[in-house]
Amino acid sequence: MEQKKKILYLITQSELGGAQKYVMDLATNLGPDFETIVAFGEQGKQGELAKALKPTNIIYYTIPHLKRAISPWHDFLALIEIIKLINRLKPDIVHLNSSKISILGSLASFFYKLFTFNFSLLTIYTVHGWVFNEPERNALFYKYAEKFTAIFKNKLICVSEYDRQLAIKEKIVQKKKLITIHNGIQSISLLSRDEARQKLFSTIPNFQFPISNFVIGSIGNLYKTKGFEYLISAVKILIDVGFNVKTIIIGEGKERPALENLIKKLKIEKYVFLAGRIKNAPRLLKTFDLYVCSSVKEGLSYTIIEAMQAGLPIVA
Repeated sequence: MEQKKKILYLITQSELGGAQKYVMDLATNLGPDFETIVAFGEQGKQGELAKALKPTNIIYYTIPHLKRAISPWHDFLALIEIIKLINRLKPDIVHLNSSKISILGSLASFFYKLFTFNFSLLTIYTVHGWVFNEPERNALFYKYAEKFTAIFKNKLICVSEYDRQLAIKEKIVQKKKLITIHNGIQSISLLSRDEARQKLFSTIPNFQFPISNFVIGSIGNLYKTKGFEYLISAVKILIDVGFNVKTIIIGEGKERPALENLIKKLKIEKYVFLAGRIKNAPRLLKTFDLYVCSSVKEGLSYTIIEAMQAGLPIVA
């Protein structure tokens, strides 16, 4: 009997977002010819990805020093932890997801091969949007780090053709190593417009708005990369020229205080609402009359595909 191929999925955070959903979908839906294992850092076993994996038969590990932010000491320790994990599990494929693990995971795979002479290990990286598109001081560092560590990768999967073309333009990696495979979703059991609005509106304190009026919506973690400050500023312009719209952002994250302050500064507290994280949020998509993806770094957002299934007009 042929031995199963062992795939180790590595991802930086356990907090559930698009990349984590991607890992979850692949790890739980591959056929019986594969053994899948997942490992992640920040949030660890308390994160949403860990909680989602718990009822399954998927084995998962935590990488204690793996953090989203750049931290030389933690990054060095995380690199050692990843090398040890690869050596312990001896996978056939290491599949990297997110920019931080792209760099550390590539180096870990390289050092593992160097130390063990096991050059059959394949290193795959799925690009969920190039991090050097972000308006942050670390963007240039990541650009050259991606270029350098691409040497150690066998294949790079882009979830949008734009990202593949960008990688070619910026000479991140040899063209032959790049492939585009778009994200896919399972069919969503969407609530009707009225049902979705009643359920969503009831979760927002002091929300008063006729159920028939126009609502703009977005779903995503409250990170800088999601560009929600641009959406909020755009809504302010609409309100100033006389449009009576409400905007609801579903999600949670470290940018909440900054976004709350922006909403107060613009004096649009009655128009823009941060609804927090809501379980099975895509089921509520028909709440919205317009879906907005304001991200500054995105591959092919799951929420855009889900909004398409809901039949919503989309601005992205």
